[in-house]
Formats: sequence, structure tokens, C-alpha cells
Amino acid sequence: MNLVLTFLTKNWQRFNLKRFGDPVRFSCVMMTPRFRASSHVIGFVLAEGRTEPILVVKLPRLPGDNDRLDREVANLHVANLSRPEDDVSIPRVIAYEDFHQHRLLIETAVPGRPMSPAVVRMQPELCTEAPITWLLNLHLATATRSARHDDWFERLVENPLNQFKKMLPLSAEDGRLIDQTLAMMNPFRDGDVPLVMEHGDFSAPNILQDENGRAGVVDWELAEPQGLPAADLFFFLTYIAFARQNARKNADYLKAFQQAFFGPKAWAWPHVARYREQLNLAPEIMAPLFVATWGRYVAGLLMRLQESNEAGSMVGNETVKWLQSNRYYVLWRYAIEHVKELQVANDKLQISKEKLLEFHKKIPDVSK
Repeated sequence: MNLVLTFLTKNWQRFNLKRFGDPVRFSCVMMTPRFRASSHVIGFVLAEGRTEPILVVKLPRLPGDNDRLDREVANLHVANLSRPEDDVSIPRVIAYEDFHQHRLLIETAVPGRPMSPAVVRMQPELCTEAPITWLLNLHLATATRSARHDDWFERLVENPLNQFKKMLPLSAEDGRLIDQTLAMMNPFRDGDVPLVMEHGDFSAPNILQDENGRAGVVDWELAEPQGLPAADLFFFLTYIAFARQNARKNADYLKAFQQAFFGPKAWAWPHVARYREQLNLAPEIMAPLFVATWGRYVAGLLMRLQESNEAGSMVGNETVKWLQSNRYYVLWRYAIEHVKELQVANDKLQISKEKLLEFHKKIPDVSK
């Protein structure tokens, strides 16, 4: 795209980009994300003879619609403060400026390729452990007690679900899902829950894997600097479950979800046990956090779809049908309806310290 290359060429020295070579030899490939709630266009700046980008450019689909890019820049600043200066697993902001009536966000490219379902099936252990190790390092580095943030429950749980309720022409089922999610989380409203840097979409294509198996993470516009613990972990493990089963339809997604989290043979809980132990989370909050993960994600999805409409307006019937058939809505409903089975699986979280140490020894630290 000439706009991007012209901007970079004019500012090459100012941004200290000489290390990347001569901008005259660069090309830029633009793409529009296929996700319905996406609001921007992405460009990949390529050096001559290279297949992996050296820079990533983002600009709004609609000129002036900069809110999400504003959030990404702010979130990248916070996330990078938690990492060593030479860390390349999170993008670093090169520039965020207006150019010819377009707001341009220029970031460093994170090395690696997207952790696609096919890659997960070829290397399931590495594709599971490397991102979890990376996530644990981020959450341990950014953890802060909720007692220091009086509004955490309203901001992270109550407000999103109540906004969801206002925007949707509620069926009895929708209202039940919202009310039960709030009821499950409410006992922890005044508790001292650790808050962490929550990515908000910790899944493919936002997780990359380099040639050494190390994880990198992109697309931070949905992040919460003081977000809920475990939500990223649950979301990621669900993606791994989908990929392992090569799920493509709601019935396949639900089957993979069941096998991962429900019943005595649920395979995901040892990973959750590791996370819970290191974040010092109470066992009794894990099931409510699990249910809240899906309610918050569905509410956020609807709000992103409606951002261009009048604030607080009701959604149309077409959007309602799409939302209620969305796989994450299906998972949310199932999690609430089968929460007792989840709590049975949740007993696995209280494993002995000896077994936990044995489990840790099997996990390579590939985050370094």
C-alpha cells in the first residue's frame, strides 16, 4: 500500500529503522481480518527476499475510528513493561501518528508463524506448554490484588453482563444465563482476587510460534491491564481442544469442550492446577471464573459488533440469531447447565504437592 510505504520512507531515520535496510526495497501486503467484529486493516511490511514481515501496520477501516487502536497502544505499553527489554514476544510500538487523514500504528513484527490447528495437532504438547508458560510469566509479573481496585467486579463482570442484557432482546434463556453467571461470581465481589494483564483473545491467530517453539502474542486491543485471572487460560485451552479434535461445527466444538473440562477424564485440569497454584487462586473460585469467561466473551463480542451503532441500542434479529448460534454462546450455556460436572472435574485442582511438583518437572521452560 503506497500510503504505508510513503509514510515509512519519509520517517525511516526519525524512527531509527536503518537496521531493517533500505525502505526502497520493501513491499507492503494489506489484508482485512475476516472476523465480523474486526475494525481495522492490517499491513505486513516485507523486506526483499524475506517471507516473514519486519513491521506490522494497522489502520482503522473507517477514518477517525481510532478507539481500538488507542487501546492497543496503551495495552502494549503496559504489557512491555512486564517483559525484558530484549524480549520480542510482544510487539513494540514504533509510531502511532496521523498521515493523510489516516491513523497509522506501526509495530515491530513478532517472529514466528500462527499456531494453527494443524500445527497444534502435529505438536500438541509443545503448542500447549509454551503458551501456558508464557502466559504464567505475564500474569505473575502483572498480578495485583483486587483490594487495590474497588471497581474491579463492576468493571470486569457486572457492567459487561448488564450492558449485554440492555442490548439484547432477551429470551428467558438469555436472562437465565446472565443472572446465573452473576450469581456465581457475586460471592467473590468483596474478595481479594488477583487481577492480571488479561489479553482477552488468547488464541489463534494471535499466538505465534517461532522455529525454536517459543511463543509470541499479538493483537492487544481487547486486553485489560487489570483483568480477571484464568480467563486467558480457559480460552486458550478451549482453542487447543478445538484444534486437537479438528472441530469445525458447533457439535464438534462442544464435544471437544466436554472432553477438556467436564467429568473425571477431563484432560485440561492439570494445566489449570498449575496455573491456580502459581497465582494462588482459591479452588472455589475456579468454576465461577470458568463460567464468567464465556459470559464476558459473548458480551464483549456483542458490544464490539454494536460499537458503530448508537450506544445502548437494541440489536437486530439477525444479530441475535447469529449470536445465539455462535460457538462461545453454546459453550457458555453448556458450562452453566453442567456446572456440577465441572465442579467434579474441579476437584482435580486439589492434587497433592508431590504430584504437582512431578507435573512441573515434565514441563520445559520454553519461554526464554
